[in-house]
Amino acid sequence: MLVTRALKLAVYPNASKLDAARYTYEKHKLYTQHFLTQLYFAPPGASRSTKGMGQLANKAQHKARGMLSAHRASTKATENKSNIPQATFVGCPAAIEVSKDSSFDYWLKIESQFSNKKTQIPVKSHKRLNSWLKRGYALNPTCELVKDKNGKLYAIVFVQMEVAKATPNTNSLGCDVGYTNSVARSDGYIGPNTAKVIKKNRARDAERRRQAALQGKKHESKSVKSTLKQLLDVEAHRAVRVAQTNGWNLVIENPKVLANLSSGKLQGWARTYFAKRCYELAQENEVFVWAVSPAYTSQTCSNCGLIDKKSRVNRANFVCTACKSAFHADVNAALNIALKGTASLLKLRFKMRSGAVKGLAVSG
Repeated sequence: MLVTRALKLAVYPNASKLDAARYTYEKHKLYTQHFLTQLYFAPPGASRSTKGMGQLANKAQHKARGMLSAHRASTKATENKSNIPQATFVGCPAAIEVSKDSSFDYWLKIESQFSNKKTQIPVKSHKRLNSWLKRGYALNPTCELVKDKNGKLYAIVFVQMEVAKATPNTNSLGCDVGYTNSVARSDGYIGPNTAKVIKKNRARDAERRRQAALQGKKHESKSVKSTLKQLLDVEAHRAVRVAQTNGWNLVIENPKVLANLSSGKLQGWARTYFAKRCYELAQENEVFVWAVSPAYTSQTCSNCGLIDKKSRVNRANFVCTACKSAFHADVNAALNIALKGTASLLKLRFKMRSGAVKGLAVSG
């Protein structure tokens, strides 16, 4: 199985190369929007002639067809009304190669609209990319030139590595993401208190702003999501490592189902982000990931299976009204997630043996 990761790299063009790159980027964006409009009303798989328009138009049409394919699939799944997609954020196709004759690490090459030669832009690497390459990833020669909302250009590069396909096991490790405790697992682990981490971060940020104001400087505040990302990354690494060490499946809350639940905005984002990170890390470490619906996991007793919202005494405690079993509320939810995952995997294995399902794919 081929695992692909994307990274952002800074580009360092001089004035003339910057103008050429911006012109190429905007022209590619216009071409893409043109083909989106032309092909939206055409049958799927249709194309338009690009004779005399150049290689950039061919690449733009290829991208537009891919965008329309994804747009139609999304519209069919959600049954929402559809309109012509807008090319507001489109990467311009480029190539990257190792620099051998300059102080920069790479050369980014894009189509030039002013000459037959391609525009070469110097690019610098960074620690994260070097770390991926040391771990056995290979740099894909195909990349994209992208412009952010502030008009700054940068490169999106891709690293790839072939890894073995993970297979399901008998036992599972369930993970529950909450606001009070960042991550609780079915093995009894309870992560740091998210509310305390956010409060500490805001207090530290306020002190830095105060110190900067005394010195007549401006301090850029660090967003709450940045702090939570660091915390959730650590917890995702821990969960995958535990599952890998013990040979367990990793069962998480289904991010697609989470998107439709009426949970807090920050809490819903945290659950989805944690699931995404678990998928990525599990692929690299050959851990099988399975996603289940989180419905009623916080109201169900993991011992007897009774569903009763009265059993949830408060945010921290769960006492079953039937069997009187007592758990930490989040650990109980994680146990239910693990049980759901194991049960659904056993059901899927039975269907595979009976011929109802031909194969089992790794989630993510």
